Amino acid sequence: MANHVELLVISKKYNILRNLRLPVLVVYILAGFLVMATISTVLLFVNSTRRTFVRMHLTKMEHENKILTSKLDSISMSLKRAQGYFDEHIVQDNRERTYLQMAYIHPDVWSMGIGGTRTDPLPMVANKNIERIINDINESMDVLKGKCYLRQMSQRELQAQIDDNTNLWSHIPSIHPLSGCRICSGYGYRVDPIDRKVRMHWGLDIGAPRGTKIYSTADGVVSSAGWVNGYGLTVVVDHGFGFKTAYAHCKTILVRRNERIKRGQAIARVGSSGRSISPHLHYEVRVSGVKINPYKYINTSSVIFD
Repeated sequence: MANHVELLVISKKYNILRNLRLPVLVVYILAGFLVMATISTVLLFVNSTRRTFVRMHLTKMEHENKILTSKLDSISMSLKRAQGYFDEHIVQDNRERTYLQMAYIHPDVWSMGIGGTRTDPLPMVANKNIERIINDINESMDVLKGKCYLRQMSQRELQAQIDDNTNLWSHIPSIHPLSGCRICSGYGYRVDPIDRKVRMHWGLDIGAPRGTKIYSTADGVVSSAGWVNGYGLTVVVDHGFGFKTAYAHCKTILVRRNERIKRGQAIARVGSSGRSISPHLHYEVRVSGVKINPYKYINTSSVIFD
C-alpha cells in the first residue's frame, strides 16, 4: 500500500506544472477538515435559518397577542359598561318593589348574582396577562348572567304582585255611584228628617232625579237584591276581600242575586222607596261587616257638596 499521494498541479495562466507528493495521513486530515468545515457550514446555515423562522414566528405571535389582548380588554370594558347599565335595572327593580310594597333584594345578592354557570379550567396559557383577562371576563359574565336570571325572577314576582293588586283594586269600592250628583247628607250622627230624632247615619245620601242610573263602585257579585225594611228596594254587592256596598231607596233594580257585575255597571235606578222623603241614593260601604264612612272609598272629583 502506497504511503504517499501524488497531486498534479497545472496552471496555464501562471505557467506552472508541479507534481506534489503528500503523505496519505495529511490527505486524510485535509479531507476530514474539509468535511467538518462543510458540515459546520451546513449546520450553521440550518441553525441560522431556524432562528430566523423562530424570530419571525415569535414576532407574529407577539403581534397576535397584542391584538388578542386589545380585543379582550375591549370585551372586558364592554362587560363593565353592561354591569353599569344593569345597575339601572336594579334601581328600577327597587322602585317597583317600593311601589308594590315588596321587600328589596339585598345588594349582596345582586353583587354576587345567582344561577351562573361554572366554566372549565383554562389550559396552559403562555401569556399570564391574557389568562388573567380571560378569567376576569368569565367571572364578570357569570355574575352578569346571574343578575339577569335574578332580574327575570324578580319581574315574575312583580308581575304576580301586580296581578294580585289589580284584582284587589278592581274589587275595592272607589268610584262615585252617581257621578256629578249632590251629596245631601254625610256619614255620622244627624237629626233624622222623618222623626226629628238624633240618629246615626251609616252612609251617604246622594240626591238625584228619580230614575237616574246607579252604578256599582267595584267588581263583585250581587249578594242580595230586593226589599229591606227601612231601606226599601236595596242592592247589596259583595266585592270580596271583606268589602260590601249597599245601594238603598231604589226605584227599580237592574240586576239579580248572584249576578257577577263590573265596576261602573248600572245596577239600579234612583227612587224614594222605604224610609225616605225624596228621591236619593243611600250608599253604604261595609268592611268585614263594619259600616264605615263611604267618603274614604269614593272618588270626589265629580262630587257636588251642599
